[in-house]
Amino acid sequence: MIENEILEKLSNRTITYIRDDLEMVNIDNSFSIEEVEKIDYYDITTFISLSGNIGGIIGMSVSNKLAIEMVKNFIFGDMEDDELKEMSIENISETLNITLGNILPELTTIKNGNKVEISTPYTMHNSVTITKKKNGIMLLSSIQYDNDDKVLLSYFR
Repeated sequence: MIENEILEKLSNRTITYIRDDLEMVNIDNSFSIEEVEKIDYYDITTFISLSGNIGGIIGMSVSNKLAIEMVKNFIFGDMEDDELKEMSIENISETLNITLGNILPELTTIKNGNKVEISTPYTMHNSVTITKKKNGIMLLSSIQYDNDDKVLLSYFR
């Protein structure tokens, strides 16, 4: 199933990006992908739509605390709290955009000559819940960070 392949490769790339590029070594190297009926997203959630031969919506969601920690490892220099909050929102969009863009050429369907287009990231603030539509697909990957935080990656259509 292409949906599982997307989420598996995206989960692995996200772990590598957070651990190696952001130097946040407390990210767990394991994850599980499960089919769910609904997803309770965290404080900052970014979505990117896929179209062409692959359709659906990819999401990344993190807490405010984790988003700020990620941006502190992304930038150099000191920033005011307001600047950190604003940058953390933009950073989650950029993180999903980068990691998704990195894995697309690795997908079997793309290697077989199919095409996919991705939208501009759309970010929501505050937690939201999305419920699977009838006959839809909703997959969730949860990656543990430290003892009390997670990165959620999702696919639905």
